[in-house]
Amino acid sequence: MKVRSCVLIVVLLAMSKLISLAQNNCSGTPPTGTCPAASAPVLTWCAGNNSQSTCPGGTSWVGFDTSAPTAGGWSGQFEGLDAASILNSGVNPRPQPDPNGGVGPTNASGVGQYLEYAGGYVQAFDRATGNGIFSKRQNTGAVPQSLPVLFAPGGKSYCANGSVDATATYDRIDGVFVVANIFNPGGLSTYYYCIGVSASVGGVPANNLEGFNSQSYWNVYAYNLNPALPYNAQGQPYFPDYARFGTWSDGFYVAFDLEDPATNDVDIVGFEVCKLDKANIIAGLSSNAPVCFTYIPGYVAGPSGTDASLIHTLLPADFEGDNPVPGNTAGEYFLAQVNPSNIGTNNQCTTAPCTSDELAFWTWSGFTSGAGPTFITFPASPYTPGCYNHQHPFNTVCIPEPYGGHIDSVGDRLMSRLAYRYLTTATETGEYLAVAHTIQGSASFHRTGIRYYQIKAGTSPTVALLGNLLDGTNKYFYSLPSIAMDAKGDLGITYTLTGNSKYGSAQNYDPSPFFITVAPSGAKGKPVPILSNSGSSGQDETDDSWGEYLSVSSDPNDDLTFWAVDEYMNGNQASNCNTQVKTGCAWATRIFTCKRGSGC
Repeated sequence: MKVRSCVLIVVLLAMSKLISLAQNNCSGTPPTGTCPAASAPVLTWCAGNNSQSTCPGGTSWVGFDTSAPTAGGWSGQFEGLDAASILNSGVNPRPQPDPNGGVGPTNASGVGQYLEYAGGYVQAFDRATGNGIFSKRQNTGAVPQSLPVLFAPGGKSYCANGSVDATATYDRIDGVFVVANIFNPGGLSTYYYCIGVSASVGGVPANNLEGFNSQSYWNVYAYNLNPALPYNAQGQPYFPDYARFGTWSDGFYVAFDLEDPATNDVDIVGFEVCKLDKANIIAGLSSNAPVCFTYIPGYVAGPSGTDASLIHTLLPADFEGDNPVPGNTAGEYFLAQVNPSNIGTNNQCTTAPCTSDELAFWTWSGFTSGAGPTFITFPASPYTPGCYNHQHPFNTVCIPEPYGGHIDSVGDRLMSRLAYRYLTTATETGEYLAVAHTIQGSASFHRTGIRYYQIKAGTSPTVALLGNLLDGTNKYFYSLPSIAMDAKGDLGITYTLTGNSKYGSAQNYDPSPFFITVAPSGAKGKPVPILSNSGSSGQDETDDSWGEYLSVSSDPNDDLTFWAVDEYMNGNQASNCNTQVKTGCAWATRIFTCKRGSGC
């Protein structure tokens, strides 16, 4: 495979700059290495649209009431979920939206939807008009719906008090929409993973969320995660956080960080990854128990341990495209960032310069066999994670907003999604992955940029394309990307641009969403500001979380048009606006489309 980069890129199967990892010790507390979970998560409750279902929730389950979309039209973009529409529905919005979504196909009647999650709420937007269809009651007009509505009333005891880090997507393999999240009902140390998939009822296929008789039917499941969670030395279960989701031919895959409640910073000690019984979930039948594995490096544990893993926030590959996963695939793929360490140690780097030239790669068969990661290395193109401060290596907050406050670059991890596609083009044939993250673009003011990769997957992965998005004037901050890949191998990337004149920028520039495409050759398209008033809307917010869960996906209709969702501030937003100011939440989201060569 020709490498389209001026750097030497190699894959090391057994070597890494990390100190050699100890053998698996799966009987320890905590278990270290790659270990099967002590027990499987327990299917606590489910409901499925199947007459053969034995789920306690029954054989017919309405997820959402719907209304016909109001008349309208759009060109290039339309408004997604926002704090104002949630407030107008009679509830207080959450301050952190973390928007993401997925686009379904248009049917022969011209009907199709984009499903979006943001700030604890979901809405399905009609592709033709850009207007919502989920409603409080049938045919009463579109209103954003709280995600727990999908599981109520039967699953309310389990699927309440959710994380802001939910997933909304469209599974192109089986033609269903999916939403999922980690829930912590009652605020106790009991955690549930709740997932719903759209169902076909009354002759209406699962990919049409208008549903049957103005009701959208779903198969819904609640799994108790606690039996599968490892424990720290103090006898406390690790906190499951920052879930990442992937669709694959043989299952749904979810990975989440394991955070230690006994440490002051709730350090990330590793991750857990689970495979869900996709076939029975889509069929609406009672499912088999998820199969889970944990990865906690041996250097983390014990009195002399580091308390934090250099590898975390694992991304499962998320399928897109018309070509199926090939029969000779190495299986579901996974990727994680390897954070920099002090030379000769597994401690986070505290002596500048702090750089890494590695990514950690797994296959599902690797987890099942107890294998550690394969390290993909690129020594000629090392990176420093975005906002990395060698004096405070766990703090990735540094991107200055124009009028006060700083944004978390989340530079210590790869950003969702890990896009997977089987390409069959004149220059590329085979399994490919695409991913991006925030890096340090300039040492001055820790100015940030974006690193993206296209990786040839398989048992011996290689980097096919590696590139950076950096401001040529070296004055603005690029951060928080999400990526997808079209049928030609083009990459589509959404990201945030920010500027602050006190930190060297030519002008104050409000955090604003942008979009760019990159050809397989590495040629970049023109960066496109998604907002017409990009950078000058007077927006600001003092919470440090911004755009940690964005998404880009390719259109099932032509497999070439990118659909992205990103966030912005429609005015000033105060910290903790939902509890302190209530009406002060000002976040909004924008759904944007573009095809490479047609404006991007």
